[in-house]
This record gives sequence, C-alpha cells and structure tokens, in this order.
Amino acid sequence: MLRRALIALLMAAAALWLSLPAAVFPPLHAAQPTGTPSFSRLSIRGRIIAATDGLQLPIGAPITLHVLRAANPEAPPTLIQQIQVPLAAEGTFSFEKLAFQPDDLLFASLRYDGAQQASVIVKLAEPLRDFELPITLYGRTTDSAQVQLVRAQHTFEFPTENVAQVLSVYVFRVVGDKFFATDALAPNGKPISVRLPLPIGAGAIAFDMTMDDALHIGGTDIAPEVQDTRPIFPAQTYEVIFSYQLPFSSGATIDQDYLYQTEQVEIRVAQGSNATLSSQTHAFRQSTQTVQGRPYLSYTLEKPLSAAERLIFTLSRPLPTLVPVPRATPTEDTSWFAVLVMAITLIGILGGAFSLLRNIFRQRR
Repeated sequence: MLRRALIALLMAAAALWLSLPAAVFPPLHAAQPTGTPSFSRLSIRGRIIAATDGLQLPIGAPITLHVLRAANPEAPPTLIQQIQVPLAAEGTFSFEKLAFQPDDLLFASLRYDGAQQASVIVKLAEPLRDFELPITLYGRTTDSAQVQLVRAQHTFEFPTENVAQVLSVYVFRVVGDKFFATDALAPNGKPISVRLPLPIGAGAIAFDMTMDDALHIGGTDIAPEVQDTRPIFPAQTYEVIFSYQLPFSSGATIDQDYLYQTEQVEIRVAQGSNATLSSQTHAFRQSTQTVQGRPYLSYTLEKPLSAAERLIFTLSRPLPTLVPVPRATPTEDTSWFAVLVMAITLIGILGGAFSLLRNIFRQRR
C-alpha cells in the first residue's frame, strides 16, 4: 500500500514539472555560454611638451582621454567614453587602472589658446601594458606671414562651350613654433585660419563632403572666397580641395589674389579642349602630363608669388568654325522657252502654208 502511494506521488510530481511554464524552467539548449571580451586594466600617463618658447602650462586644466571602440571588426570605431583629469603642477597627467580591450583606440587632448590640441592616436594590441601618451602644446599666432602656400593647382575642364569647371587643390603649412588662426569667425562660429579668394564671377562652389564642417564660403557674391576653420599647426601640411565654375566662351581672363607666400602655382588644361594660356605679367613653363589616363597641358609658374600678389592670366579657346551649308537654288524652269519656240515654229509653218495656198488660187484664176 505504501509502495503504491509513493509511485502515485512521484507521478504527480512529474506531471507538475511538465506543466510548469518554460520561463520558469527553460530548456537546457536555450542558453549557450558566449565568449566575453578580454578586458585588461591599464594606467596611462603623460606630460605636456611645450613646443612654443615662453608657453605657460595651463596647470589644473582638464586633460581628456578619448576611447573609441568598434562593435565588430567590420564596423567603424565610435566614441564610447571620455575621462578627464586635471593637469598636475609638473605638467603631467595620469589615468589609473582603466579597463580596455585589444583594438581600442585612445588619444588625449587639451583645449589651449582656442584650439583643441591632441596626442597621437594609439591602437591597443596584445599584450596590453601601461604606456605614456604625451601632448605637444603650441601657442597661437595671428600673423599671416607665418603661413606658406606650398602648392596651388587648378585644373580646367570645359563641360560646355560657355562654362569652365575648375578643380582647385591648395597645400598649406605654417612656419615657426606657433599654430595659426585668426580672430575672425566663420559662419559656424569657429576662428578662420586660411582664406582663399576666388576669381571674380566664380560660382557653384562645392567641397569634399568630409570637409563640410571645416570649409565655408565667405567674401561677396561677385568675389567669393573659401574659408578654412582648421588651426594650422607646425610640422604638418594641410590640403584644401574644392571646385567651382566660371563663365567662359572663347576666352576668359583670370584675376586672382594669393594672400600668402606661394611657392608653386600649376594650371592644368584639358588637352582636347584646345585652350591655351597666356600672361602679360607672369612667366609660365609649359609641359604635358597624363592624369588618370587623360592628357593635360600643364603651365607652371616660373617664380614664387609674394604674399598678397595677384596672378593674372588669360585662357583662350577657339570656337568651332561654322561651315556654311550651301543653299539649294531652285532649277530654272525653261519649259516656257520650248513652248515659245514651238509656237513660233508652228506660226511660221502655218504662215508658209497659207501663203502657198493663196498663190495656188491666184494661178487658177
């Protein structure tokens, strides 16, 4: 009897187990162990390197550590964390025992003299270890004489008979031991660094999409200019690329200001356009070159330009010669002349016949 009661109790317990919802007792195969990233705790130390003579260290200013991480190897890294510590009296800073994983991207920055100045970007790799992350700090100058235009290149294409499409590339650097930025503000509220005046009449100005936050259009509608809001730091070169259009028919005179000392200017003209360059004020040397399979005539300025100097040259292009199409002249209708001749002939015949008959009648009388 006891044995039967025990069996019944076990069966009831089994039925109760099977009737419970899966959320209470999930099936064993529903949860599998997953791998977790391998984190390590690191300490990052750094110091300020004063690159400008007489620079005063901003003791107590916040030093920011930026941490970027990709969700997977194919995804781009995104900012996941920013940590701040004050700059110590000795010009040093330290981030202690922070958790990182391989492939994290790190850099430190400090805002000084109106510009964000940063260290190099470090990508963590195994084995993860403590390391140093110094920041080189520069003071600011507003003296445009410290800016040099290493190269200006303008490529002319002619998509239609009345328009010239110009692609311009400028490469800048700053000399001395200070970064360059002016006190003037662009439409985005940032200080303007370099200004690039365009020829009168330039329009349809377009930038590289990655530079939309840095480049702006200023000047006037007739004489526009491109403004760059990136601070120009020593020991680096900066490239500005944009395009614009100019009205153009058989020729155009290009008159453009160069605000900075300019080492090289190159004008490239599509060879199939038959356009040629001439200048009464500047000497160019001419050559041919092929760029991405396309032939160009290249005109390189023989001497550098001084700051605030104007470059004036003329592009000429013969318009296609219109070949007159001969007009079809209508064929002269001479049928009337043939009819006239036939009529005169017929009259002559009839007249002769009439005269002959009259003579015959006279003889018979």
